[in-house]
Amino acid sequence: MSGGGRTEKTHMDYAYELDLAIKPDSTVPLLDREYGTFSGAGIPLFSLGGGVFRWALFEILTRLHALRGYYIAETPIIASSELFKVSGHLDFYRKNMFLFDIEGHDYAIKPMNCPYHILLFMSQVARFRGKVPLPFKIFELGRVHRYEPSGSLYGLLRVRGFTQDDAHIITPSDKAIDVITDVFDEMMMVLGNVFLLDLSKADIHLRLSLSDKALIGTEFMGTREEWSQAEGALEEAARKLAGKYGVSYSMEEGEAAFYGPKIDVVVKLEEAGIVKEWQLGTIQFDFNLPRRFRLYELVRSVYGDMDVFIIHRALLGSVERFLGIYLEYSRGRLPFPLAPLQVGIIGIQTGGGLDGEIEAAAERVANALTGMGFRVGVRMANKTSLSGEVRQIESTIKPPVLAFIGEREVREGKVTLRIYDHSTRRRKTTVMGLEELVEGGFEDIARGLEEGVRRLIGQAPRIPLRLDQLI
Repeated sequence: MSGGGRTEKTHMDYAYELDLAIKPDSTVPLLDREYGTFSGAGIPLFSLGGGVFRWALFEILTRLHALRGYYIAETPIIASSELFKVSGHLDFYRKNMFLFDIEGHDYAIKPMNCPYHILLFMSQVARFRGKVPLPFKIFELGRVHRYEPSGSLYGLLRVRGFTQDDAHIITPSDKAIDVITDVFDEMMMVLGNVFLLDLSKADIHLRLSLSDKALIGTEFMGTREEWSQAEGALEEAARKLAGKYGVSYSMEEGEAAFYGPKIDVVVKLEEAGIVKEWQLGTIQFDFNLPRRFRLYELVRSVYGDMDVFIIHRALLGSVERFLGIYLEYSRGRLPFPLAPLQVGIIGIQTGGGLDGEIEAAAERVANALTGMGFRVGVRMANKTSLSGEVRQIESTIKPPVLAFIGEREVREGKVTLRIYDHSTRRRKTTVMGLEELVEGGFEDIARGLEEGVRRLIGQAPRIPLRLDQLI
């Protein structure tokens, strides 16, 4: 509770207000049952605004990875259990998997993308041999499902079905340090340019999970030489990143997964005056899958006497979990390229003779902006209730741009724009000529709001929609 007994909003409150997700405990009209009854526990049901958010984000991430030399994959959600028998997941991860029978054959809903990515690499090498360059980098916005006890499920932060911004890199061992530092660079690019996080103020810590040397070969699979090489690469990369970005790092012996060491990226973010620590991306070595899929033998048969590592990495981790964290941090303010409703147009009527012109001007602006590729909603308000309606908009859908058209704007042929600035967390006001705006003048404003994404991928996602219901 905050002062005066007001309840602080949760990330699911913000997700509902932005039309990103449907609250599972809300009731379906006439059916008198909760939405979660139909989608299932721990399976988020994204709303129409959520669909826009996901596809805008996915376009950014897909293009970024292509520009960074990753191949783009899309693998099936269901697989024969044979795939996970080879990968070892049936032995070590069965309790977290959804398994079922079809016509006497065992299948699984995939809990991980990595076995499929290894099959794709093996297929490429089998077909094209040494023409396939190493490091081999493959990226997928992969939908996975893992069993979690119902008591541990919470909003978007702990779910059973989620999307990973997942990549796997098969790299010669002598390039592992460069691969790790490149991945961290990519993480910083996305957090800073897409989500506008001021990373100069964020407390970023790298947590290195290493082996217990005495237990290598028993509790930690692989050889001492493999662990020494991989952990040495992690430590050297952490030192380089500490020098480049000023981040801190620590080493925790005995905390590695049984199949390899890893780096967890931990970020401290301030939310409503309270500093919270979040574990975001991960860079994970894997000595298990190369053995199970006989990858070492395949690589040596094609590339010669070469040692390789498989590195798993995710920049955001789970898209759902990251969104939940970000909504709480930003209090429901999404950057312009990702916001379901980018521009809210408010026509201010007074009951006078210009009301028809005000409505026509609002429609003209809306049509022009959707024609440019933006997501727009129109709301007609009256002057006496305007302040209350604006407060309601600012506390719910929060469009990055508000455009006001009233009697003065119609007489002067102008539009008043109030644009949210993430760096100051305030709106700034500017006035633009109506003709200038509809003839493309708004494009300059939009490009400024899209600057980070354009810097990253050379363009910004455009999904033109009329979303009047949201405002």
